[in-house]
Amino acid sequence: MKPGIVLFLCACLLCVPAVDAAAGPAGRTVTDMVGRTVTVPVEARRLVTTFKPASLCVTALGLQNRLVGIDTDSKRDPLQLAVSPAIGQLPAVGQKSTGLNFEAILSVDPDLAILFAQKDGIAIADRLGDHGVAAIVILPERMQTLYDTLRLIAEAAGAPLKAENAIAECRRVVALVGQRVAAIDADHRRRVYFSSPRGIFSTATGDLLQDEMIAMAGAVNVGHALTGYFREISPEQFIAWNPDIVLKSGHHHHSSHTILQQPQFAGVAAVAAHRIYTFPSNIAHWDFPSPLSALGILWLAGTCYPERFADLDMQAEIDRFHMALFGKTFVSLGGKLE
Repeated sequence: MKPGIVLFLCACLLCVPAVDAAAGPAGRTVTDMVGRTVTVPVEARRLVTTFKPASLCVTALGLQNRLVGIDTDSKRDPLQLAVSPAIGQLPAVGQKSTGLNFEAILSVDPDLAILFAQKDGIAIADRLGDHGVAAIVILPERMQTLYDTLRLIAEAAGAPLKAENAIAECRRVVALVGQRVAAIDADHRRRVYFSSPRGIFSTATGDLLQDEMIAMAGAVNVGHALTGYFREISPEQFIAWNPDIVLKSGHHHHSSHTILQQPQFAGVAAVAAHRIYTFPSNIAHWDFPSPLSALGILWLAGTCYPERFADLDMQAEIDRFHMALFGKTFVSLGGKLE
């Protein structure tokens, strides 16, 4: 991770979306999550999102009908399409990982564009501002900053009350988990290794949301001491860490985890006990920054400590969460735990 992004991570922990109500009838002023001051319309009716977490946040806020352009990934996202089929017909503006199409963003005449701080997001937001388009930058790498993100988007769109329902439901699920894992002694907490979308020996550092998700689930991220974005490690480091559980990102599109079947890994606790799991679900993954990460914490805690969640109707909790945020149950949206 570049030094500038590290500074942003630190700054965003203190960042709460701010609105200047005195900005006048033509617009309002908000402060985004990297400290930029942005003048936004009184009510932004034409939104553009540039990466999937932002699109999921907009949909969780019930603002998906305001989208006029969307990142390429979200046009194919089963959850968002099930909530609003019209999303599949929106113009694509590229995506954070492979590059955004600046001209495509301008062509849909947005009132508000939402970008991510990593890579060139801040530079593009500034360019859009030079062209008269309000653009905010978000950085949801902690649960609190995810809540701040929901509030910032809702405020910038001119619909501030939209955020509180989604935040309250996320907090409810996280609190439910906390009540059940709080009493676990430090010496008995599961040691978890998270395998990122980049491959089996790429893992989450202490700077990323996945680290906090593991901690909130009552477990310990063996890669917590690492810093930056996803970090490559050696097979020897993996063996030395000797995790109790291996988690694979739901974004894995390869079979690199089969390397763990090789003899040198047989003594690793997670491998020996066959405790290698993939984050659900089939319609939208729960292991990256979006409101769905609250469900990721619930699922992970139940996976680490099944005896503490044996009385909980997990399916009912998942359905309740989706109903609160998306107006439909997980099952009715086509969801399955895979």
